[in-house]
Amino acid sequence: MFHEGDIVEIPLPDGRTAIGWLIHVSTLFKNTVGFLVFGIKGQVREDIVFEENKPKSMKVLGVLYTHKDNLEICGWRVVAHQPVSQSKKLLTKRKICGEVFVGDDCVGSIEELGEHDLGHMLPIGMPVIYMEIEGAFGK
Repeated sequence: MFHEGDIVEIPLPDGRTAIGWLIHVSTLFKNTVGFLVFGIKGQVREDIVFEENKPKSMKVLGVLYTHKDNLEICGWRVVAHQPVSQSKKLLTKRKICGEVFVGDDCVGSIEELGEHDLGHMLPIGMPVIYMEIEGAFGK
């Protein structure tokens, strides 16, 4: 039901809805999904950087990882689809058991690549995801 590249609405416990993008659906790490959160639907973003009156960038939360079942159980809804480019796929670069992964591909060891500062893939449950979203975008 959920696929890499899906733009999703994420219902929050307080009745608001966050907007996210699934940038990785793993087959190697069974049912793990990596996603970004762009913000809260209808909320004015004060952190957008403008250049010549056009949005240039904004704060994004993620990559967060959770179990694919959480999406359905918590009522996530697909609203659009945007294929994930190779450059965006690099956002999933992380360390797992001494190896560096991009998506499901092992690109080498942490030692040989010198990637000691990479984050871990830490799948988290929905209560923690809700707290992360609130921390990033307010209540």
